[in-house]
Amino acid sequence: MMNRAINFQTVSWFWDLYTRNLLELDPPYQRRSVWNQEYKDFFIDTVLNNYPAPAIFLYQDITPEGISRYSVVDGKQRLSTLFEFAENQFPVSEDATITRLRGEYFKNLDIEVKQNFWKYQFALEYVPSSEEAIINNIFDRINRNVKKLTPQELRHARFNGLFINTAEDLTEWMITVLPTNFPLININSRKQMKDVELVAQLLLFLEIGVKSYRQEDLDQAFSDRDQTWDEQDQIKDEFKEVIKLIKLLIDHNRDLCKTRLKNQTDFYSIFATISELNRETTLNLFPEISDKINRFFNLVSSPESERLKLPEAQNYSEAITTSPLSGVERTKTRINLLKSLIQGDINV
Repeated sequence: MMNRAINFQTVSWFWDLYTRNLLELDPPYQRRSVWNQEYKDFFIDTVLNNYPAPAIFLYQDITPEGISRYSVVDGKQRLSTLFEFAENQFPVSEDATITRLRGEYFKNLDIEVKQNFWKYQFALEYVPSSEEAIINNIFDRINRNVKKLTPQELRHARFNGLFINTAEDLTEWMITVLPTNFPLININSRKQMKDVELVAQLLLFLEIGVKSYRQEDLDQAFSDRDQTWDEQDQIKDEFKEVIKLIKLLIDHNRDLCKTRLKNQTDFYSIFATISELNRETTLNLFPEISDKINRFFNLVSSPESERLKLPEAQNYSEAITTSPLSGVERTKTRINLLKSLIQGDINV
């Protein structure tokens, strides 16, 4: 049974730690920021009204020199919001319940309001373990019970090993290589780490081929590759090579970014297609191939009367959602059609 230590601390106490670099807001088990401005405004209103808020969970590490350092296990969004407000990064919301404070930055607040802000108290729980597995488990349980997170956010909280770090690193790298919003993943989905989940599935494709993953299956895949992953270097290098080839396709014809190729399903399909062809032979992606792919996807997105002029375009369209085939079979159908297209077996 875990021993728990509970007390109360003020915003001022956390601020003091933060300004002295003794408060780690981003330990490995933390997730990406998921609070938009509306959430931040609401929380500042909560504090200014002295309404209660959930407890903050910290891990305390004492150095041999007697210096205490703290890692935030749960509460990053609340503390970050308070610090940003105190640094005048945003004002009190125009919808705040205390009307006289609306639109005011922290620096312009009355002395009494500032003092009450600094005196605001959180219940504070210390996590008495330096074992990352235990901290990750606690964080996972807190967020499953308090706020519903996406499965990938929970994996980010639970794992800190080879596979998830590779997936997250390659996600950031891919953003710098491919055009903006290609593949198309909106801001909120990125905050919820849906882009990392997509990259993870692409890595798994490179390792084991097409497979349908339930969220529990992805959990297991991350777990199996957390501490040891023999194929890591090979898969990482191949991933980068395929992404660079996709970039070459787009460089030849920027209109590809306007087609449904930007959708995650189709991006997965072209990624898998390029990787399989590149394994079979040295792949030369000439400009005319990009033009052909562009015409094909324009036809796929056309009304059915137009698609029927090219049976392969109709087959691809059906393999997206309406086919009675399984998810795996639909994916394989799309890949095989795109391979035939690139190899010159389909005339568009």
